[in-house]
Amino acid sequence: MTRATHRLNRRQRKKKHVGEFQTFCFAVDARYRGAPARPALYAMLDEFIDVAIEGQGLVFGGGGTEAFHGVVSSGVRFAPLGECHRASVGAWLENQALLEDVVVGPLIDAWTGSD
Repeated sequence: MTRATHRLNRRQRKKKHVGEFQTFCFAVDARYRGAPARPALYAMLDEFIDVAIEGQGLVFGGGGTEAFHGVVSSGVRFAPLGECHRASVGAWLENQALLEDVVVGPLIDAWTGSD
């Protein structure tokens, strides 16, 4: 915690989403190989949500039919999101035949967008 954060009491830290109440997220981006058939695309997206996201207690906002991009965060309020989650989601995306140029962004503060 920074010096300014130390001066805040628990209620203030929770309200400002700092200290133990800080929430992290990371972005994911990829391109589809060619033009995948809709049934195959939807099956891959369903599996992504079931296995890579909900299977780890995470939530995802995003998608797309032209390109795949979105944001991943913890599904439980104030639960930690770590490098292991980033690596797991990234590895899952890299192993998909329908995707190429997979980029998994760094962990950032979900409320301020900073590192």
